[in-house]
Amino acid sequence: MPPLFMPFCCILFAVSIRSMLMKIIQLNMKKILLLLVMTIFTSQIFAQEGFKMGIQAGLPFNDFNEALSVVVGVDVSYMYPLGEVVDIGPAVGFIHGFAETFQSNIVRADLKPVQFAPLSAGVRIWTSNDFSFGGNVGWALGVSEGNDGGLYYRPTIAYLMSSSVEINFSYTGIELDEATWSTLTLGIVYNFEPKYRTRR
Repeated sequence: MPPLFMPFCCILFAVSIRSMLMKIIQLNMKKILLLLVMTIFTSQIFAQEGFKMGIQAGLPFNDFNEALSVVVGVDVSYMYPLGEVVDIGPAVGFIHGFAETFQSNIVRADLKPVQFAPLSAGVRIWTSNDFSFGGNVGWALGVSEGNDGGLYYRPTIAYLMSSSVEINFSYTGIELDEATWSTLTLGIVYNFEPKYRTRR
């Protein structure tokens, strides 16, 4: 897989997910369910079960591009297999956005870090033995001062490097009252004693 293929795919996937969330009432859910069922029964792939812990780092853009410099995060989850193709499970995490401290060599003392604690449900669809895509949807609790949190969504594309280690590329969106938190992050996930469900 070319090095730039995953980032471009994830950006396109993130745009699609965000559009879907904003217009979910207008979608034909029967067609979506049918598409998911077709994916499940026409794929020869490996689902994965187990406890996971991940760390990620990335950059903000749009509304928080000038207010923050770097974003880091950590999350833990447990995925349950839904057949051989789909994993689902809960996840909790913590996100910290470092305030931008320099702009043209002038200290920006008025800016403060931004922190969230997302609580979400995740889904992962395996398209091969090593490659998967999916996402999390939930609510991000605001931790930093003056932060009320908002709707949280995080589409992800992942590549399983070994039975216990995967790398992923994701877009994180949080719908706040007057802005949208938008970041692109690269992460690594460790799977504790993973179990597999294979199609025979």
